[in-house]
Amino acid sequence: MSGSDRRPDGTSDNPDTLHAEFDWNTVSPSVAVVQTVAIAAGQEAIELSPLIETLDPDALDQLFVHSSGPDSAVSLSFQLGDYGVTVTGTGDVYVHTGPVGP
Repeated sequence: MSGSDRRPDGTSDNPDTLHAEFDWNTVSPSVAVVQTVAIAAGQEAIELSPLIETLDPDALDQLFVHSSGPDSAVSLSFQLGDYGVTVTGTGDVYVHTGPVGP
């Protein structure tokens, strides 16, 4: 996707997990989540249910704008449709094909 700054990473231990890295100064976390889930789903982002039906995109962006960086320990996991999503303050987005679990 053009302008996304998404960098796939093959280091995931789980083959059912898509990992992408972003620079939160370039791409907002809410856009990064939508783009990464769209790739995992094999769909265009416009075809997905709106993120706001699951959580407030502005709140997601604000959480990581104020707590991002290479040493950030902040992360948020949530269910988005059929996908478990984890976002970290270091710029990682993980999309799991199953529910987020303990």
